[in-house]
Amino acid sequence: MRAESLVVDNWIEVAQRDDVERDRQIAALFDQHYDGLCDLAYLIMGDRYLAEEIVMEALLKTFSGWGRIRDKRRSDVYLKRAVVNLCRSKIRRKMIEVRQNAVYRRREERKAPDWDPDVHETSREVWEAVKLLPPRQRAAIVLHYMHALPESEIAEVLDCSVGTVRSQLSRARGKLKDSLEPGRIREATG
Repeated sequence: MRAESLVVDNWIEVAQRDDVERDRQIAALFDQHYDGLCDLAYLIMGDRYLAEEIVMEALLKTFSGWGRIRDKRRSDVYLKRAVVNLCRSKIRRKMIEVRQNAVYRRREERKAPDWDPDVHETSREVWEAVKLLPPRQRAAIVLHYMHALPESEIAEVLDCSVGTVRSQLSRARGKLKDSLEPGRIREATG
């Protein structure tokens, strides 16, 4: 019997077990992925507390819709997609609020991670430029460079084709290049 079929059989057993055992298995899955999902949401949103809120919402939606997940082996991709989609929704809602509220012209600046400006000035400038990217491009950049995901997995998480991922990454790189001083990209990535 192949290792894949063992995993499938295991998930089928989980689905058939009583609620207490199933809940324990799902809790173990969440424990395994919680920190990584919080990091993903934080890198997209730039706010640790909002990131944790988004991850908890994604976990709750995953738990409540557990029976609708077709391939339990790929539940990690489902969780990442849920986090990215919730981040994108939050960003869209914020943009609408900003447009409709003339008094609130500028989003409150969050304290940047504890970087030493003298040592990490290039990193700070790159991060500031990344935060200005559109949500989908920002998500693609974060998934590619911060989470080291290949384009095929990014496509799964963003629910798009590999070509779209390549296009989003290319556009994001172009915007980053235009927004940073000449030569800064090489320093930050090299």
